Amino acid sequence: MKKIYTFIALLLLPAALLNSANAQSGVPEPLVKDVVEDVRGRLEGAIEWGVTKNLSLEAGVEARLKDDIGSLDRIHTFVGATYDIGKYFKVGGDYILINMYDSKERAWESNRHRANINIEGECEVGDFEFSLRERVQATFRTDSVNRYEKSNPEAILRSRFMASYQIPRSRWSPYLLFELHNTLNAPKPVANFKSDKYEVENYITRYRGGVGAKYRINRHNRLDFFYYIDFDRSYNIDYKGNKGDIKGYQLERELRHIFGINYKFKI
Repeated sequence: MKKIYTFIALLLLPAALLNSANAQSGVPEPLVKDVVEDVRGRLEGAIEWGVTKNLSLEAGVEARLKDDIGSLDRIHTFVGATYDIGKYFKVGGDYILINMYDSKERAWESNRHRANINIEGECEVGDFEFSLRERVQATFRTDSVNRYEKSNPEAILRSRFMASYQIPRSRWSPYLLFELHNTLNAPKPVANFKSDKYEVENYITRYRGGVGAKYRINRHNRLDFFYYIDFDRSYNIDYKGNKGDIKGYQLERELRHIFGINYKFKI
C-alpha cells in the first residue's frame, strides 16, 4: 500500500510543482470550466494528381459545421504535396487558408493561414496496414493579439497512429485512429505581461479517437466516411490591457462528436 501511495505522489508531483510556481509568481490557479459538448460535421472534396511514381499533388475544399451541425464554423481551402521515400516512409507538406465564420454576428472573421510539415511511416501485415504520422503545424493569425494571451503563430505537434484493414474481395477498408495534439509554444501565464519575462509551456491540448471506412468506387473515385470523438482542452489567458495584470486564467474543455464525409478524385 505504501508503494501505491508513493507512486500516486510521484504522478501528482509535476502538477503540484506547477501550482506552487504559479502561486509564487502571483499567478492564480486556473478556473476549470465545465465540459461543453457539441456535435460537428465535415464535408470535403479533393483532387489528387500523381505527378510521378513517388510524387503526388492534392487540392481541395472542406466545410466544417458546429452547434449540433446547425451553423457554419469555417471553410478550409488547401493545397499540398506528398513524396514517397522508399516503401515505408513518405514526407509532405500543405498550406491551408482558413476562413472563420461567426454565426452569431453572421460575418466572416479575420483569415488564418496554416502550414503543415508531415513525416509518415507505414507497413503492411497481410491485409492490415499500420501507420504513424508526425505533423508539425503552424497557424498564423491576421488579427492583432497579445502574445502573452495567444501565440502567433501557434505551433502544434500532432502524432497520429492509424490501423486499417482491406477486406478481401471488397471495396471497403475500415480503419481506427488515435491522435494527440501537443503545444510547442503555448504562452505561460504571468502576473503582469508588462514586467514579467515571456515564457512558453507545453501540454497536450487534444485527444482524438476515430473510426471510419474508405470506399473505392472505381479507379478514380474514393469516399471516406468517419466519426471522431475529440476531447479539446486549452488555457484561456486574459490580461488588463492598461496595467498588464492578469485578469483571468481558465481551463476550457470541450467534447466534440465529429461526423464527416470526404470525396476524392484521383487523376
